[in-house]
Amino acid sequence: MSSAGLLIIAFVSCCAIAAAVIGAFPLELSIVTIFLFAGIHNLMEFRYFAARMPVRWGRSRTYYSVAIGGVVILTATYLTLYFSRDNWLWNGENAAYVSLGWNSAFIAWAGLLLYLRGKQKRGDWSWAIPLMLFVAAAAWAVPIYWSLALVYLHPLVAMWFLERQIRRTKPEWLRAYHICLAMIPVFLIALWIALWDGSNIPEETRLFWRIAQHAGSEVLPGVSSYLLVATHVFLESIHYFVWILLIPLVDRRAIPWRLSEIPMLANANGIPKIFIAVCLVGVFAMIALWFGFALDYTTTRDIYFAFAIGHVLAEFPFLIKML
Repeated sequence: MSSAGLLIIAFVSCCAIAAAVIGAFPLELSIVTIFLFAGIHNLMEFRYFAARMPVRWGRSRTYYSVAIGGVVILTATYLTLYFSRDNWLWNGENAAYVSLGWNSAFIAWAGLLLYLRGKQKRGDWSWAIPLMLFVAAAAWAVPIYWSLALVYLHPLVAMWFLERQIRRTKPEWLRAYHICLAMIPVFLIALWIALWDGSNIPEETRLFWRIAQHAGSEVLPGVSSYLLVATHVFLESIHYFVWILLIPLVDRRAIPWRLSEIPMLANANGIPKIFIAVCLVGVFAMIALWFGFALDYTTTRDIYFAFAIGHVLAEFPFLIKML
């Protein structure tokens, strides 16, 4: 059997097992998957991006400057707002305008990156401007659904990265990968059929309430929160699976121990000491995350998802750069 055929069998088998287990124990799997894989997958994402960050930016100087500046400013603003939720900014209608303002800044930044990428490729990417305005209008028209959409769309970004990477390094796998992608809705529909009439998750504890709320129980009160949590955990599990296993499988530069593939470390003009220090901070943060989950899972989970906005934002420049 070809390697592409094995990929289909392995992927579909893992999805089937994951859907069955998550459908039976959505709340428990939500806790376990985040505990085990949240920190590791962030470290693997950083490793992947580091291998793609050139030492000399050249014509991409403006692009990377806007990208890094946007990630830093948007992350800092988000964290400031998140940890000041008792502030006057969040009273009454102010809360909606604060959220919409941040969302608009994020959309404008992503649209600007698209426009700059088009200039680099010497093509007419002016469509990025009306696209940005359309998305911003949607965010303002249905802000509560916009925020929830980001929760469910973010796991799909990893699949997009994998698709772009397969096109570059394993084009013979592309058709098989598209078959795998087509199977994901099948398993989601199976989950929805099984859990549609299910009861809601008991919310007597802050942790259970936060898990259900994160999955959209307050936005979609008529839908079983078990179904919502199971859907989110299933997509997040694929997200973790892609970053931790599949991307290193199709791209040798993403294999953790191949340090010679990292320009900032191996290149003569690199910054090896700073890069190693950053890597060590990442490793210690991952270990601290495990300890935090073990000591106070609920608080650590809230803190993790607040800071996770940084890695979500960091994905966009690299994804757009691959277009």
